[in-house]
Amino acid sequence: MILAGHEVSRATVVGFARTGKALADFFFSQGIEVFVTDSRPLSPADRTALVDRGIDFEDGGHSERALACDLIVPSPVVPANLPLLGRARDLGVPVLSEIDLAESVCGSTPILAVTGTNGKSTTVLLLAALLRRAGLDPIVAGNIGVPFISVAQEAAGCDAAVVEVSSFQLEQSQRFHPRVAVLLNLTPDHLERHVTLAGYAAAKARLFAHQTARDTAVLPSDLLATFPGIPADIVFFDREELPRTAVLDRLPPHHRMNLAAAVCACRVLVPSFDAARIENADLEAALALPYRLQSEGAVHGIQIVNDSKSTNAASTLVALESVSGEVLLLLGGRHKHAGYEDLAHAIRERNVKRVFLYGEAAPFLADLLDATGCRRAGVCPDLEAAFAAALRAGAPGDTLLFSPGCSSYDQFDSFMQRGEVFSRLVDAARRG
Repeated sequence: MILAGHEVSRATVVGFARTGKALADFFFSQGIEVFVTDSRPLSPADRTALVDRGIDFEDGGHSERALACDLIVPSPVVPANLPLLGRARDLGVPVLSEIDLAESVCGSTPILAVTGTNGKSTTVLLLAALLRRAGLDPIVAGNIGVPFISVAQEAAGCDAAVVEVSSFQLEQSQRFHPRVAVLLNLTPDHLERHVTLAGYAAAKARLFAHQTARDTAVLPSDLLATFPGIPADIVFFDREELPRTAVLDRLPPHHRMNLAAAVCACRVLVPSFDAARIENADLEAALALPYRLQSEGAVHGIQIVNDSKSTNAASTLVALESVSGEVLLLLGGRHKHAGYEDLAHAIRERNVKRVFLYGEAAPFLADLLDATGCRRAGVCPDLEAAFAAALRAGAPGDTLLFSPGCSSYDQFDSFMQRGEVFSRLVDAARRG
């Protein structure tokens, strides 16, 4: 079978998490022999699933067996400098990312790819809603939840594929070519992998690498200097004047920017699109994504906001700008090495009533806040204790803001699980 320009009869999938499983499913469905290799021990359920389908695998490390193939596709979480991938390239074995492969499968369907440090999922859903408003039939996939390869064949019959892409996916891409490439913003994130902001930006820049003059890049004007030499036509979404309507005027600033980017991207496929036609229904699904500044109601008169999706310092800064009154801030998890100095200064200047720290990052954040002159922070043993302490310190009319500013991986499997746990804590406190 020809995939991404290569004759493939045997493929190796590196990593067997969500995307790795989707890749194995795809190859298996195409009658391609699959080999799975993972550095971690696989769960009994994963082992059984592979054995039942006759898929060969290894776990707990990578061997030369993984190189006996026509194509290697790593999961996004697999580091680009993995020795196995370098060895494959030395031997001339093609290494492609999952988004490279999916693009080749969906054929001529235009791809509208969205990346950025924050706001990606919201903008993807906004863009898909606008395309539907314009009469098109898009499919949504990528880092938002459904691996692109899982729906790539279905996408071949759609008007457009709107795909959320991460820096991890882009870092591995060799040929990914979106018709429209949207970059929302860039603040320090994932430096545990990319090491420096320049390394992170270089991964994001691969979004534009294979575009041509017939394509469009949508980004804010202040990032043009960071991404010089973009070959595509450039549109600055921060210069888009959204119409004054009752629906749009109620949006907070960060959502107005996300919507402006979506409007600019939509107009590439539908030049006549009129943003004044946007209705509440077009915005509801995108702005109601769980654990993004989600109201949890009140407990003892204290308003609770669940912003578990906040996985970096920049997103907590946005959250602080989105709430009013006295704020009780819950921060913690596994920090990402950058951006926290600005957050600490904002906490001090915002005069946050109290900060409750938990998780691996708590000592680091406590020292940082202390160094900036913020003396209103305390370290708690875990999230449950931090929440209980915040409730005790609060008063009616305060806002308890759970915006961790860190990844969830010290204690939880994902921001979703973390958000669910926090919701349960709120429910228990309300019943109590």
